[in-house]
Amino acid sequence: MAKDIFHQSIKQKIWTNSFVFSLIVFVLFILATALLEKPFSLLTINRAMAGTSAIMFAAAFSLSGFCYYWDFLDTKIAYRKYLGLLGFWYALAYSISLLIVDPERYLIGFTKNFFTADILLGLMSMTIFGFIAIISNDKIMLKMGPHRWRKTLRLGYLAWVLLALRAYLIEKNLWLEYFQSLEGFPPPRLLLSLLVVAVIIFRLSITFSKCFKFKKINK
Repeated sequence: MAKDIFHQSIKQKIWTNSFVFSLIVFVLFILATALLEKPFSLLTINRAMAGTSAIMFAAAFSLSGFCYYWDFLDTKIAYRKYLGLLGFWYALAYSISLLIVDPERYLIGFTKNFFTADILLGLMSMTIFGFIAIISNDKIMLKMGPHRWRKTLRLGYLAWVLLALRAYLIEKNLWLEYFQSLEGFPPPRLLLSLLVVAVIIFRLSITFSKCFKFKKINK
C-alpha cells in the first residue's frame, strides 16, 4: 500500500473505511451519551462528536506504535493520515456546534470569555490541528518531503495535550469529587483525557524501545 498511497483508488478505499469506522464510533457515542444523559438533545450529538474526535485522534496517533510492535499491521499505516483528518473534522464540527449549544458563552460572550482556558486553549489546539490538516494535502506533503512532514505532524501531540489540559481546567472540581467518591460513571472528559495520556505514553515507548535496541546493538 505504501507505494500506491497517492493512487486515487487506494485513497478512496482508505477514506471510505476510515469514514465508516468513524460513523460506527459516532453512533456508539450517541447511544452511550443518550443512555447516560437523558433526554436526547443537540448536546448529545455535541458530546458524541467530541468523543468521536478523540477516538479518531487516538487511533491516528497510536497506529505508528501498533505498526512498530506488530508487523502484520504495517499495511495499515496509511490510515493514520485519514483517521487524523477525520478527528479534525469531528473536532471542528464540535467547535461550531458549541455556538448553537451555548451561544451565551461561545457566540455572544466570545470576546468576554476569550482568555478563559475553555476558549483560548481550544482555539490554540484547533489552530494547530487546522495547520496539520492543511499540510496533509498530497501536493504539500510531497513538497515538504516525508521526513519533514512526519516531524511537523508531531505538533498534533501538543494540540491534543492542550485539549486534555482544557478539559482538566474546565472540570477539575468535578474530577476531584469523582476521585474522592469513585461513585457512578466517570466524567467523560476525564476518560478522554486519560486516553490522551495513555496514547502519549504508548508513543513514547517506541522511542525508549529504539534507544534500548540501539544501545544493545552498539555494545
